[in-house]
Amino acid sequence: MPFDLAAYEKKYADVLLNYPIEVKLVDCAKNPYDLAVASARTCYSGKGIVYPQNVADSEKSKSLRDKIAKSTLDAGHMTTRQHAHFIFALNNVSRNLIWQFLHAHPYYNSEQVSQRYVAIKENNNWYSLPKILKNDDTKDWPQKTYAAYQKLIESLRPVIRELYFSVHRLKANHPDKYEIDIEKKTIEIARYVMPIATTAYMYHTISALTLHRYTRMMLQYGLDEAIALVLKMLRAVYDIDPLLVEEMPDPMPANLPMANTEGAFYANQEFDLELNKKNVTSAIVGNKNDLDAVFKRGYGLLRADLKISKKQIFDHLLDGHYNMNIADVLYPVSLDTSSRLLNHIHFTFQKKLSHTADSQEQRHRTLPGLRPLLYMQMSLNADYITPKIFYEDDKSKAIYDDFMHENFQFIEKLYKKEYPMPALSYLLPNAYPVRFLESGDLMNFLHKWKARLCYNAQEEIFYSSVDEIQQVFEQVPELKEYIGPPCFMRDKARLKPRCPEGGRFCGVKVWKQNISDYDRIL
Repeated sequence: MPFDLAAYEKKYADVLLNYPIEVKLVDCAKNPYDLAVASARTCYSGKGIVYPQNVADSEKSKSLRDKIAKSTLDAGHMTTRQHAHFIFALNNVSRNLIWQFLHAHPYYNSEQVSQRYVAIKENNNWYSLPKILKNDDTKDWPQKTYAAYQKLIESLRPVIRELYFSVHRLKANHPDKYEIDIEKKTIEIARYVMPIATTAYMYHTISALTLHRYTRMMLQYGLDEAIALVLKMLRAVYDIDPLLVEEMPDPMPANLPMANTEGAFYANQEFDLELNKKNVTSAIVGNKNDLDAVFKRGYGLLRADLKISKKQIFDHLLDGHYNMNIADVLYPVSLDTSSRLLNHIHFTFQKKLSHTADSQEQRHRTLPGLRPLLYMQMSLNADYITPKIFYEDDKSKAIYDDFMHENFQFIEKLYKKEYPMPALSYLLPNAYPVRFLESGDLMNFLHKWKARLCYNAQEEIFYSSVDEIQQVFEQVPELKEYIGPPCFMRDKARLKPRCPEGGRFCGVKVWKQNISDYDRIL
């Protein structure tokens, strides 16, 4: 039976009305359904490439087209659905949904408005809540939350201005010129009080295969907002190619675990124990590789040279002077035969980052993360991350702490009124900690570490990256010579300027520092 979009829209009409999500299909491949079939036929064509226009030029062709489409779909031969991509412009999508659904997998590309660099504006759609929370119990919550955000901005601004010019002393001669930089630093910190219900606008590009998967999985998160978004995406695609939407799968029935706030409290404590013991936000928990053997055998295979020294192998793979791919801004290492050896060294970390920091960490999608359904980690106690700068100013920290405790007490009050936990998760602040596992290979960790060890990187990810590489250096001391921020890598490669950020230079000659000396507040 064809997927009946109209029936699903009718079934979830109330859900669609509740969420003001705007979906516009900006661009896509022409005739995506025909393209999928043409690519499938090409695999078995003795006459060369079969083009999309050839699969529907007669009734006989259309009959064959539909038969092939069904057979490839039923058999799971899904690469044919990866050729067509859809570029969506999305508006009024909550940060909760983006983190929990849109960015919880590797097969997408997004560019979204940044809370670090763009102030959140108070308007009718600055937040999005489930319908069950739109009542008298929550009517004062949006105003109180936004007021705390504004109050923090005012309180933090002079503190950040002083710190900024203490680092950038030459810029202090022309302070007005750099007010915009100070403002960005201020809203970056103030955003920690904003809820994950805060909305965003973005470009989001996926393949037809990913759209199939979105449809299949839209009931699996306990978020009606996911249903509304997927149905609106399908409607936008239906308008240009009904046949593709008609082959979509029915959603898998929801099978959600029950929330357990008491269990979450003890599970969170147990998770934090290892981190606190090491005084880190990211602790290494897995590295089962014999690095020497992998490098030696792999490089011997690549270069037919078993006599090459370990130091020479490290130099040839990780020193930008010898391997320019490492320092290149495009990081084309996956296309380099030798550099692909870095794929075979693996690490696993257990990590704790605020929701807002993890929303950036999550974008390193080649490093798979075991992230929870957020409501399953909710223990209802005042559980939140505090940026370092609050310890520089008692007034701002008091504003921050007071709001956090008040907000968690509010969530607990609603919980006692038996509001469902998936809905209550929307009220969590950006500061709420996500506890998760992250694994990956040296090639992709190297890319993340290079970007996130920059002093301009988000504070929490910067410090978790410092924690990670210090632990990696304990296991593999030879790597100390090769891993650092872009300025360090470019210095090794003899590239100038060492800092590629231009006017955004952090003001510190980080390439001359030891990793143990890395420290920053802004």
